[in-house]
Amino acid sequence: MEAPTIDPGPLIAPLFLANSLNWLALGVLLVQCCFYLQNFPTDQRWIRVLVASIFVLELVQTATTTHQAWWYTVTNWNNPAALLTFPWSAMTVPIMAGIIAAIVQMFYAWRVFVLSSNWILCGMAILIVVLSLLQCITSIVVSVLFQLNATPVELERLRHGFELWITSSFVCDVLIAGNMLYILYTVRNQSIWERASGIVGRLIGITIGTGAAIALCGALTLGLFATTVGASFQYLPA
Repeated sequence: MEAPTIDPGPLIAPLFLANSLNWLALGVLLVQCCFYLQNFPTDQRWIRVLVASIFVLELVQTATTTHQAWWYTVTNWNNPAALLTFPWSAMTVPIMAGIIAAIVQMFYAWRVFVLSSNWILCGMAILIVVLSLLQCITSIVVSVLFQLNATPVELERLRHGFELWITSSFVCDVLIAGNMLYILYTVRNQSIWERASGIVGRLIGITIGTGAAIALCGALTLGLFATTVGASFQYLPA
């Protein structure tokens, strides 16, 4: 029987790039966690536990992403038929991403709620929680449904579910960035101390940079996934 003719480039190249970036981001996260735990020992215990838990979850996600890359590039090297199948680790990636994003997003929703000065911000915090739960539940449901029949045809059938997950997560991240910027700008304008204004200004700069990076990654992921044709992992690096 003749082996299927499949171009491995759209599958292997994005997977390799995504796995490399994932390990790079894990290193950055490790440094950030060490810096936080060393410099903020008086934070509430649940916040410190939350930071450590996020690191462990990111470590698990990196391990599953590496397994997926290994499965395609080593275990099934020179096996074109494997490009039409998916390892068990393939669907743990969106599940882990949805769970990690939900934890972080709901933490920021709590921050917005605590710092809110009017009912609009309180409503925005509730909206962030709703969108966070929506993206998390959607990522789990579509991943489980796909795992029951892990084929390219099933992936195409569930495309709208994955798009809902990515879109709701993207909107949630944009709302978080926007609300945090509004709160920080309000605090800076109300502050009468020049030093305090400088500190808040630096926080605004960090928030803008972080929010822009997250929003850009979300927009790229959504755009690349929506334009994916056939067997391709082109959306993974984003």
